[in-house]
Amino acid sequence: MVKKITALSGVLLFMLCLSAPQKSHAQISLDLGGYMQNWYIAHESNEIFDTSVNTTRTIETQGFRVRRARLTARGNISDRFSATTWLEFAGANPSLLDFHMDAHFRPWFNIRMGQFRMAGQTYDTGILGSASLRFFERPDITSRVAGVMGYSAFRDIGVMAYGQHGRLWYGVHYSNGAGRSTHAGSNISERDFGGGFYGARVDVEVIDGMTLGGHVSTNQQRNVVQSGNGPFDIDRTSWSLRFATNNFGIDGLFSQFEYVGLTGKDDSRGILLNDDDEYDIHGFYAELGYRLTREWHILGRYDEMVEKPGQAGLENEFDRFASNNYTLGISRFIYSDNSELARIYLNYSFGDSGPTDLDNSILMAVFQLRFIP
Repeated sequence: MVKKITALSGVLLFMLCLSAPQKSHAQISLDLGGYMQNWYIAHESNEIFDTSVNTTRTIETQGFRVRRARLTARGNISDRFSATTWLEFAGANPSLLDFHMDAHFRPWFNIRMGQFRMAGQTYDTGILGSASLRFFERPDITSRVAGVMGYSAFRDIGVMAYGQHGRLWYGVHYSNGAGRSTHAGSNISERDFGGGFYGARVDVEVIDGMTLGGHVSTNQQRNVVQSGNGPFDIDRTSWSLRFATNNFGIDGLFSQFEYVGLTGKDDSRGILLNDDDEYDIHGFYAELGYRLTREWHILGRYDEMVEKPGQAGLENEFDRFASNNYTLGISRFIYSDNSELARIYLNYSFGDSGPTDLDNSILMAVFQLRFIP
């Protein structure tokens, strides 16, 4: 672990040292930044099914957690080329989240290569960064669909074309479909030609304050051998539709609704197929908030997810897994020179999940400090 921390820290220090002499030539600039999210869990309660006694029981906890602690280094090599990396230090072992390079040709046409969050997924996981989350965590439906489709931490390795033209943003990608740090030629040792993850996303502000968007993606791979396992096939498709408003009709009011669906026709990654050899996830989340002032916001969210025939590992008699949660919150933003410096929010979430409708609830406070360049 110490070696990994030293190595990752060394990368940032090496890049910083390189930037000093290069800046004198006005060719390369390097910006460092990051953010941290600290949680205080005042009370968390989860009902679980104890198979040893064939009944339910409740477990409770409280305390502190460092949810995210991330550093970034962004280098502008010229007006056309740039490179970005994100490192995560919150877990037991530091990990590389992003490492990609960009070629900027026009505002409406750019190319990105490397490991990063691909466009072909929900807005919640593909576009919205963790430092911009309105609640302490994402809805179950968006995180679950991203994982089943082949992302890990919403990331993959590949190439993407993206850009902004007027009110429209788009992204189109082709990637491995195996998640971060999973490389072709080493981790993926065999695969038929053309196999991989194809996806696209479009968001357009149709009128002032109203945005429509959506994605479609498919992970199609044949005769895959990965990490010594296989050969197996992958056949999964997902899509989403999004509707969002900001100050539309009522100043200070903002909202977001996103519906997500996924169909899988293989059982290679721990999902169960029904009698029609198919697996299905669908669900949505709906958010509504109001800015009392620039600094104070109140908001709420409802999210729902249904999986059929269920999650791998469940007893055979359970052919459906469902979850629904209500989350209420109040947020306080702190600004410096018109840039967000920190945010503090209090969230209370409750709901039920699983084939037996097990209850859960959590009351927590989040403090986030950000210094993203």
